[in-house]
Amino acid sequence: MKLFLTGGGDQESFKKIDQVFLKNLKPDSQVALLAHACEDQQEALERIVYYFERPPISQIDLIKKPSEEILNYDALMIEGGNTFELIQQMRESSFFNLIKKFIDLGKPIYADSAGAIILGRDVHTAFLGDDGDDDQLRLQDYRGLGVLGDWCLHAHSTEDDYEQLQDLLYDKGWPILALSEEASVFINKDEVEVLGPDDLWVIDFEGQKKIPPGQKIVL
Repeated sequence: MKLFLTGGGDQESFKKIDQVFLKNLKPDSQVALLAHACEDQQEALERIVYYFERPPISQIDLIKKPSEEILNYDALMIEGGNTFELIQQMRESSFFNLIKKFIDLGKPIYADSAGAIILGRDVHTAFLGDDGDDDQLRLQDYRGLGVLGDWCLHAHSTEDDYEQLQDLLYDKGWPILALSEEASVFINKDEVEVLGPDDLWVIDFEGQKKIPPGQKIVL
């Protein structure tokens, strides 16, 4: 499992993780993009192409409908937006199972903001913060893909969120990786490397820990 996760900030902040992502791709890689929660999917594609379509990436395709053909791509990117809309669209289609199969194949996934949150155990974290997402769909199921075991993910995190995150931990029992808008991590199996430029915050039953760029932890 190779996950490249960012906290929702400007792409210019993520030069380090972008470099590591590209180094993990084979030559002439083809990348699939899921941008279902974006207001303008074509605009999202154009932005991703601007930042990423260079060697070793030869092609980036916007994928709108689920198909086993997505498993032929060398990497998958999941854009952000409203977390609850994204997870509902993934769940109502077969994208959930396809993403899990993609991970099982050992292929890298680059996910930003809501795209990262849905990979966790649960998406209640998306409610938190001054700019938390609205659940206009009134979902009955807040489970994520759970690819990190019981760990949840929080994006756009600020220090003002930590008390709410601690409360959520004690309410649900799930530890949390909190990414600010300028935080990014590379998760390889159970090892988490903080690539920055901001710190990663870990909220678990041992308390709150700040992990600076350049350091690694094991989940």
